[in-house]
Amino acid sequence: MSAGRAEYRYYRAPGILERAARALLNNFVVEAVLVLLITLFYIGASGVDHVLGTRLRRTFVGMMHAVSRDRLNFIRKARMRHVFKKEYGMKKLKIKLAGGSYWLSIPCIVRGIDKKTHTEVKYLAKIMNERSAVKHRYMTLMRKMGVIAEGVDLRFDEYHCGREMGEYEKRCLERLRDASVNAPKVYGLHNLGADDYMLVMQFIEGTPLSKVTINDEIMDRLFIILRKMRENGIFHGDVKMDNFMLSGSAVYVFDCLKIDRSGAEEAAAFDLACLLCALADRAPAEAVLARARQYYSASDLERAAGMIDMALYKSDLELSEDRIKKLKQNITA
Repeated sequence: MSAGRAEYRYYRAPGILERAARALLNNFVVEAVLVLLITLFYIGASGVDHVLGTRLRRTFVGMMHAVSRDRLNFIRKARMRHVFKKEYGMKKLKIKLAGGSYWLSIPCIVRGIDKKTHTEVKYLAKIMNERSAVKHRYMTLMRKMGVIAEGVDLRFDEYHCGREMGEYEKRCLERLRDASVNAPKVYGLHNLGADDYMLVMQFIEGTPLSKVTINDEIMDRLFIILRKMRENGIFHGDVKMDNFMLSGSAVYVFDCLKIDRSGAEEAAAFDLACLLCALADRAPAEAVLARARQYYSASDLERAAGMIDMALYKSDLELSEDRIKKLKQNITA
């Protein structure tokens, strides 16, 4: 079946409420007001956490993610089955959510039998659409407010649609592999009808680093990966433990986000600051920086220190004031 016929078969025109919601959320004034309100609440929750030792910020972020998270419904599963049967020669398909803290896309594990070899095969598939792009735009606007507040020279780019998100991630993963960085192979980007696009890639058996004990060996591998990315002009934009996976003795990279490459030094410093913060949440700051100094110069680390407050605007980073202080002090020591 041709791509055009597949689109025709599965196309569903958006309803009145869906069209109205899209128009509303894409309105500049509405965006500005919503981002301002969310940011004020976010900052207020952070202040309450700081004073009272609560976890209000994390609860608020979790609630926002839960409310806006897209769903893997019956129609999407039917469209996915069609693609995997026709394009990947599979039968006896089983599709389930990959789990984790997904929000900007719908990650799925697709398992089935290859019709030619009669062996079991697995793929990782991520669905992205206009809703994903809108959520990313709101997240980017909040980051831009953090840039203004912290006075750093850093620019985050936006996506116009789910197709652009899929194409960007496809290119990023291919560039990582070309730079000899472990990343899943990408097999294709498919339109599922309407504005749903599915990126199909290699399924990597492993464990996210968020669930792995962080030791010197793991830290070394992460710093090597980040340095190799920088040397090849690749910037991640969303460095966190959930976006790295340990498979055997190898660490794989996932989920790059758009970041303006015109400010290469700032982008590299931001990625390094995010990695330092993510590691300092799991290991003593002294140990983290001892490993970092094996791969980065004092000037690189000082530049990253200037990005730490900006990195902490990421909703998935929640360092205590004591850990933040120790991290900054040890960088400049």
